[in-house]
Amino acid sequence: MEESRNEKEENMDLRIEEPYLEQAKKLHRDNPAVDAHLDLAGEILLRNKAGEREVVRRHYLPDFQRAGIKLVVSSVYVENANLNRAWENALEQIKALKEDIEDLDGIALVKSRRDIDKALQEGKTGILLYMEGLDCIGEDIARLEELYNLGVRGASLTWSRPNALATGCCKALEHRQIPGGLSKAGVRAVRKLEELSMFLDVSHLNDEGFEQVCRISERCFIATHSGSRQVYDSFRNMTDAQMLALASQGGVMGMNGCKYIAGSLEGNHLEMLCCHIEHEVTKIGAEHVGYGFDLCDSYDRARAALKGETCTGRDDCLLDHGQVPLVTAALLQRGMGKEEAGKIIGGNFIRYFKEILPQD
Repeated sequence: MEESRNEKEENMDLRIEEPYLEQAKKLHRDNPAVDAHLDLAGEILLRNKAGEREVVRRHYLPDFQRAGIKLVVSSVYVENANLNRAWENALEQIKALKEDIEDLDGIALVKSRRDIDKALQEGKTGILLYMEGLDCIGEDIARLEELYNLGVRGASLTWSRPNALATGCCKALEHRQIPGGLSKAGVRAVRKLEELSMFLDVSHLNDEGFEQVCRISERCFIATHSGSRQVYDSFRNMTDAQMLALASQGGVMGMNGCKYIAGSLEGNHLEMLCCHIEHEVTKIGAEHVGYGFDLCDSYDRARAALKGETCTGRDDCLLDHGQVPLVTAALLQRGMGKEEAGKIIGGNFIRYFKEILPQD
């Protein structure tokens, strides 16, 4: 039998007192919440291949609505197994997502500032497409225009692996410094993204690549799903100096909800998420912090099911998006003010995307 909502809320490491939970729920009703990173397009394609349809409606929409999530940044991530046909796989993911949400009540594809305003006015959850790594274009920077024409509005240069544009940091379960910065094509890609009003995500870049982006970028960039390296020593997280550099040019960093990146290996999920956010707020201010949970357990279950296997492990700090208000409640209970919390749950990313995206 599936856990009830109350049981799910109790199944956390911090006991949330009822007044703080009610305050958090009200904040999520009154302020648009944002998840700046979810591998949604890839999961839809996996479930489609297994014969499943209406993926967002069945697996995500109720929890989005329960948590007041009004904008989700969906990555298009090409797995290692598909790198030999990366462009085709990326197009398949984009097509699958568009078809899944077409005519779905409560969901809208977002491509511009106007689209964000419209979705918020209509009470819908906007889906914003971006590339998690640009392996699919090789050195052909012109293909960024093709992706733009398909509705893609941002990109990270690479995932945690090298490609023709840049070198990624090590994977979450590793701990090693990987040298190498942006290639000449990578520099051109940054310029083209800025020309197209597409946002740049630095979450998977290695340290040298991050420093190079700071030197050459002319528009503010973000880290959609990274925490603090001071709180948990993972190269997927950002140093204090990197956080300050990101904030100084107007960026926002989204708190990653993977236990291997948050450092909640003992099950202390809410505690570690709060520690990251609180440290970030202390160092760079609440205006530059947000949520980017990168919840992957549902994706992993979909991939396993397609192979005829069962995935029973848990890598995410949260069971689903319906638990996002628990993070907000924990922050409030630990002393954060409502105004700061309102910015973090979504206001900061809404502001950023309304600044960086094209008007129409």
